Amino acid sequence: MRKFWCIIFCSNLAYSQTQIYFPKVSNKEHERALITLPNRQMLSGSSEAVIRLHDPNGKVLSQEKLGAELKEIRDIAVTQKGFIALQSHDSSGIVLLDKMLQVDTLIYPLNKRSALFLDGICVQENLVFLLGDPIDGFFSTFYSTDYGQHWQATASKASANEGEAAYAASGQTNQIRNGHFYFVSGGLTSRLFHSPDQGATWNTSAIPYPSCPTCGPYALHVKNEQQIMTVGGDYTKPNLAQNTCFYSIDGGITWKAPKKAPTGYRSCVIMARNNYYACGTNGIDVSTNNGRTWKKLFEVNALSMTFNGIYIYASLADGSLLRFKP
Repeated sequence: MRKFWCIIFCSNLAYSQTQIYFPKVSNKEHERALITLPNRQMLSGSSEAVIRLHDPNGKVLSQEKLGAELKEIRDIAVTQKGFIALQSHDSSGIVLLDKMLQVDTLIYPLNKRSALFLDGICVQENLVFLLGDPIDGFFSTFYSTDYGQHWQATASKASANEGEAAYAASGQTNQIRNGHFYFVSGGLTSRLFHSPDQGATWNTSAIPYPSCPTCGPYALHVKNEQQIMTVGGDYTKPNLAQNTCFYSIDGGITWKAPKKAPTGYRSCVIMARNNYYACGTNGIDVSTNNGRTWKKLFEVNALSMTFNGIYIYASLADGSLLRFKP
């Protein structure tokens, strides 16, 4: 396996040095999902349904192909029992992996392989929240209270408007915080959905993204009960810097646009050292003031990011990983 390292010096930025690691030779494959483990290792899920364990320098330590019936991995969640990998495709499922990354169980939330497109999965202790696109006018919302071993639909269905769905770009359309479920929708309608009771009831609020089939929030970060960040835009217009971010400081009741927005469509947003980082087709931006203004850091085509307490890693569309210090 070939390894390539290159150093990029970024003048006029506090980020003086970065390293790019190319972990594989295939130009057709890239990491769609990227998470950090407690020991600062990373786990990635690829566009070819391969799970890889990386050391903190990006080196691939092991990998596991999940099977021919799975097409790609968009999101990964870590639990006390192992890992849950989410496939997003025309007939989506989730794969339970043990701590050695060996496949344990393949689960289809509708109890059979059917036309369900899954968008994101998130974990808080034993509680797992799974989100999928609408079926028959309702979002597909499931939860587990035993680390993903058994699943059920939420007690209440979240209704979807015509032309409204969720985006699986980086697996960040849904989140659990303090036992509350959150997710965002886009398309002809963009909204925040919030359930304080694990899906028994849902509250909604409109987010002022433009209405179009490819517009809306592609990623969500709930900092606390009041501060909520969304990024997105229109992925068919990746260089359009308008309407790429809206944030709330009152729990989603009202939304604000930044004075200076991220510089294009963004598919992922994370927080590192109390600053927001957003990535997308034309680069990575940072906000050091809770989303009021954003600054471009790198001109790269980035899909997803994770922070291990020291470095931010970004998965790039060319199959490489970018590492930099926040």
